[in-house]
Amino acid sequence: MIERFYMKDNLSFESVDLEFEQGLILFTGPSGAGKSVLMNGILGAIGQKDSLANLSEVIFNNSINLEEFGIEGDDITVFRQIRKGKLRYFINSQTVSKKVVSKIGKLFINHLNPRDIVEFDSKNLIGILDMIILSKEPEFIKIMDNFKIEFNEYENLNRELRNLENEISHIAQREEFIKFEISQIKKIAPKVGEYEELQLMKKQLSKKDRIENYIDEVQVIFNNQHNIYEIFDLMGMEKEAEEISNFYEDVKAKVEDIQDKLSELDDSNIEKILNRIEKISELRDKYSSIEKALEYRDSQMAELKKLAKLRKAKIVLSQKISDKNDILLEIASDISDKRGDYLDEFESSLNHYLSLLNLDKSELELFEIDFISNGTDLGHLKISDTDIEKLSYGEQNRVRLALLTLKTKFSKNVNGTLFLDEIDANLSGEESMKVAQVLKELSKVYQVFAVSHQPQLTSQADQHFLVAKTKGKSSVTLLDSKTNRAKEIVRMVGGEFSNQNVYKFAMSLLEK
Repeated sequence: MIERFYMKDNLSFESVDLEFEQGLILFTGPSGAGKSVLMNGILGAIGQKDSLANLSEVIFNNSINLEEFGIEGDDITVFRQIRKGKLRYFINSQTVSKKVVSKIGKLFINHLNPRDIVEFDSKNLIGILDMIILSKEPEFIKIMDNFKIEFNEYENLNRELRNLENEISHIAQREEFIKFEISQIKKIAPKVGEYEELQLMKKQLSKKDRIENYIDEVQVIFNNQHNIYEIFDLMGMEKEAEEISNFYEDVKAKVEDIQDKLSELDDSNIEKILNRIEKISELRDKYSSIEKALEYRDSQMAELKKLAKLRKAKIVLSQKISDKNDILLEIASDISDKRGDYLDEFESSLNHYLSLLNLDKSELELFEIDFISNGTDLGHLKISDTDIEKLSYGEQNRVRLALLTLKTKFSKNVNGTLFLDEIDANLSGEESMKVAQVLKELSKVYQVFAVSHQPQLTSQADQHFLVAKTKGKSSVTLLDSKTNRAKEIVRMVGGEFSNQNVYKFAMSLLEK
């Protein structure tokens, strides 16, 4: 619960320092005194509203688990907001963002405002219905837990399937193009080094005639080879003669090799060679080299193999999802049947509080939907055959109070702080007193903050603060005596404190 609130320099407030207790806490005072500014100041310090204060601080007298937010916890938790040029937020003296403050604040702050009506959400309605079932049949939790486990596995499988389908789609979009490119490379069937060999053949073919003419002209050298050998031999230069002979034999062998290659070129089709060079050149231009073209072919063939593997995996995964779907349907059916059995008790329990609040009877309708985390039921609440959305703002707020009170009746884990904005506005005295009675019951579980202009709700407060404004400056005073509280109630009803009848009316409210 909130133990202390400090605020400095917020519009008409110079300084506010308040200590709070558990229970129903009321702020009253004339219109324009600053009640809403004060409430917004408290909510602003915990990130639920925008506050104009230069400094505000809220202290909770219990430790809050802040480890998941990377904040060190303590026996108390301190929220601080400081405005120096820009607004900065702190939790336990650690700087945090407004987003983090707001997220943490929502863990234990329930603020009833018209823009964020979560009480009518199906999740909340079904949750209360399940609380009623659990209060009567504790073993129902095993069915719910089993469903959650199966549902989480089902969600994981579906998430895996979506990822798989995205991967398949990414490759499948290019499948035909990949096949085409692979077929083009396979059709040419290039070999590493082939381009260089073809270029050499092209060069040799273009100079074949000239080479053959030169070979014919140098044949005379080989014909006179023996004579040159004899000259050196006769001179007694046997070693030189042998070297000359070996040289000529080596040259002759090389020339014969060239003649053999030229003979092979006779069978070559220059047009085919040029066509082959052109095709391989296209691959070289496209992939920068034949090696890279072959690497690309192999990588794309691997993509097609991967695609085939993914498609097989999808078939297996789809079957798992189908099997899990059957299991979930069976469990969800049991859950829905059980909820149907307790619909009457939900409605009768809610109707008890609705009647206290001068509202007609309720009807909770259940509709079957696709799997969600708590089954296949969608809850929709009507009041006297009227959709919640069509009720007045005041009526909606009273229904919200009834639902909150119903939740506190059947849940052991409901607690925190509840903020109400003029919950009894535009109500009759009788209706206001019934709202007060419901809030009094809520305050056994919640610490309830409310602004009121009605004496009935004001009279039920555990702590009553008067907000006043004098010469443009707002102040807050704790009314800690019946006499002072009675004076404020007299003011609220527009009477004079000296009027004994009005005074007795105020005291009678306080004594109820």
